[in-house]
Amino acid sequence: MSIFTDALSQSLAAAGLPGVSISPLGTPVFSDLSVAGGSYSVNGNTVSYNPINVPNTMFVVKKRKRVITTSINGATSDVLEYTGSSSAEIECTIRVYGMNLIYPVYDVSNIYLMLESNQPIQILSWYLNQFDIYYAVITDYEIPQQTGNISDQQIKFNMRHIDPNQYPTLLNG
Repeated sequence: MSIFTDALSQSLAAAGLPGVSISPLGTPVFSDLSVAGGSYSVNGNTVSYNPINVPNTMFVVKKRKRVITTSINGATSDVLEYTGSSSAEIECTIRVYGMNLIYPVYDVSNIYLMLESNQPIQILSWYLNQFDIYYAVITDYEIPQQTGNISDQQIKFNMRHIDPNQYPTLLNG
């Protein structure tokens, strides 16, 4: 820990920010992602992945509202009718680190199994949970090869929020 990270951590804790923790490098973590372990079936075979915790995740949450716009001749504005909203779309960017210049093969393989899941994943992230996002389905991902990086791997993936009250069968297999 340094004087900077101690002071910053104390300020964040005093501000009441939930989920703020300290990374292995001693820096404050503002946004982490934890995914419960899970399993799914592929061609009759069960595939399992272990719980995942990534302490440095960047999120973009997008949510579209369904609004019907009706133009009326001679009127100065449209008639707008709100009919609901779509599921939240979540973009995630993570970086997985290995130790002592060793590529994190095990962690990347475990995350790959999660990304391939055909079932919703259970999410624990104070950032996403504040938007009532606790379950999501992975829609796509990319794992780019990077030059000059020996001991880390960037992974980007997108998810769509699942409301467990509307789709209880998805969460029960």
